[in-house]
Amino acid sequence: MGIEFLEQKFQRYISICPHNREYLRATALRVSRIQTEMRILLDDITQQWCPMCKAPCCQCLPVDGWFTECDYFLFRMLYPAPVDLRAVGHDGKSCFFLGERGCRLPSDMRPFPCVKVNCKNVIEELKRYGRLDAFTALNNELEQLQEKVYPLLADIVSYTVFQAQNYEPPVST
Repeated sequence: MGIEFLEQKFQRYISICPHNREYLRATALRVSRIQTEMRILLDDITQQWCPMCKAPCCQCLPVDGWFTECDYFLFRMLYPAPVDLRAVGHDGKSCFFLGERGCRLPSDMRPFPCVKVNCKNVIEELKRYGRLDAFTALNNELEQLQEKVYPLLADIVSYTVFQAQNYEPPVST
């Protein structure tokens, strides 16, 4: 999903649901803290393994970031739209935010798929350094925050804001 499209959704949402702004900002600050702690656990490992990888995550798909509505909206609570962070002279194969020195997005607020590790080598290194449990706990906390934000964004993924926020599950009889 392109940044411009996500930005339009964000602007529309904020105009329709300004009452959710403070909750989203508070959640974004928690996500920022979690991602900062994740980076501390990962940085030396990813600097060692990622350059040697035959299929580095950031270099295998020409996407405008891995943003979903959820993580884009949280990103926008702390940072301006990342339009100017796209790499100049993009190679057409990698993420548009991958520059010569790595990711150009703020290290504390990257798309959730970018901070969730699916690489066997990185997971093995986290184990070897005794960091896997801490990383898993942070990842779980990030997922829990995501699950709390998704219902607030139901208008973006389903019907209207007001229907979504007034929705009550049917009572089973």
